Amino acid sequence: MASEGKTATRVAIVGAGVSGLVSIKCCLEDDLQPVCFEKSDKIAGLWNYSDEVRPDEGAAIYRSVSFNTSKEMTAFSDYPFPKEMAPFPTHKKGLAYLHDYAKHFDLEKHIQFNTKVMKIERNGGGEKYWKVVVQKDDGTTVEESFDYVMVCSGMFGKKFMPNIPGLDTFKGMKINCNEYRDAEPYKDKKVLVVGGGLTAGEIACEIARTNAEVYISMRNGTMCVSRLCTDGLPWDMSIFTRHNLKLEASELFAVCEKKCMTRMVDHKTFGIHIPESPLAQKSFMITDDFQDRIAQGQLTPVADVEEFETSNVKLKDGSVLENVDAVIFATGYQNSIPFVDKSLIYDDAGNWKLYRYAFPVRAEHPERLAMIGMVSSQGSLWHFAELQARWACQIFNNKVQLPDRNAMEKDIQRWPIYTDVQYHFVPGYRMVDEIAEDIGVKPDLSDPELAELYEYGPMVSYWHRLQGPSAWPGARDAILNAKENTSYATRRFYGDDAK
Repeated sequence: MASEGKTATRVAIVGAGVSGLVSIKCCLEDDLQPVCFEKSDKIAGLWNYSDEVRPDEGAAIYRSVSFNTSKEMTAFSDYPFPKEMAPFPTHKKGLAYLHDYAKHFDLEKHIQFNTKVMKIERNGGGEKYWKVVVQKDDGTTVEESFDYVMVCSGMFGKKFMPNIPGLDTFKGMKINCNEYRDAEPYKDKKVLVVGGGLTAGEIACEIARTNAEVYISMRNGTMCVSRLCTDGLPWDMSIFTRHNLKLEASELFAVCEKKCMTRMVDHKTFGIHIPESPLAQKSFMITDDFQDRIAQGQLTPVADVEEFETSNVKLKDGSVLENVDAVIFATGYQNSIPFVDKSLIYDDAGNWKLYRYAFPVRAEHPERLAMIGMVSSQGSLWHFAELQARWACQIFNNKVQLPDRNAMEKDIQRWPIYTDVQYHFVPGYRMVDEIAEDIGVKPDLSDPELAELYEYGPMVSYWHRLQGPSAWPGARDAILNAKENTSYATRRFYGDDAK
């Protein structure tokens, strides 16, 4: 709490999803006073499944969603998933984990539900730096003042529909994937899925099992990676090691090909083109089903869409899909941060100007505003968002300083460019190690049992709780037991002594 005679340092947090929850916790760890504004009546953001499409909804999950990243690589750094939980939890299990996390650290009392942030602007006078205008559920507006702001509303705020000629004349069903819930409406129909990423592959495969005639149009192709690698580990535990991430792109791809693409090494056999940089371009799928649906004639990859007609779809290779009943666009989302002055975030060309995708270098005081988890990261976003939040709170408390503006501008050039509609997978695991060093949580490797594991083992979040601010006594055991906890749920039939 604030010392006697000193006003508490207030931090406004926008959104109570994954990034918002860890931001509340990090504020509390650093003796800051968080106030989180959540426009819905629940925590956990998009992990709250609903049969209904909510008004102005961005990204949403469908009924069958499970994690694409493993539980050990997704877990927060001081709160592991239960070992009894499967390696890739369902969305229901993920939601339960977030509720348990919020309850364990007593986070909900800092959240104002049914409260939508309308505007964040400089406070014209008074002690606090920001004025935050919010709208309550009854329509009334309230103004509050804060020292700092953390925007945690997610990068998938607005669905993106491509501008394809003739789309407005197409008479069949046409939806964005955020409206998709399950395959039942598409049973026995002719369906085109547009997209080459994770969601496109999952939806196409799910519908293909209902006796539907399914096609998938991929502009750039895709790369198919199995959930489990040849060593029995989840793909991300096997691929995302510090050793592997030091490799050149071609060498890293070779590792993926050897460990995680054994069921579909020759993509051309299945009519699929692998893009030049699949991990950077978001053109890859975590799937053990895609090739089987193709091999059984239930799913057909086709060329990019050229034009829509009343009931037909022309493709860029000259072929035509006739009498298409439905088109589902899994073509991504746009960033939507309408409550912040765009000039703080974007340059004149519309590119993000955020240091480490968090602090706006164009702002007069960039240290006053942080974007948390507003990127699409290679591997799990949860770990990346947590490190960003810990770093931001250290900056708010003047324990860590931002570099000068020129240094931040230069650093931005090292990473993929983001705009409203263009984004790539950020190499988050590389960036978190840099942040960890800045805030004093990069581990001391004098422990011989940990030294080799740090380089060649999975980049679990627990490494950043071994020492430094807010260290966790359970971090070492969590690191050493990560592989064991991954396999525990799937081998329980053989008893605790199974190897």
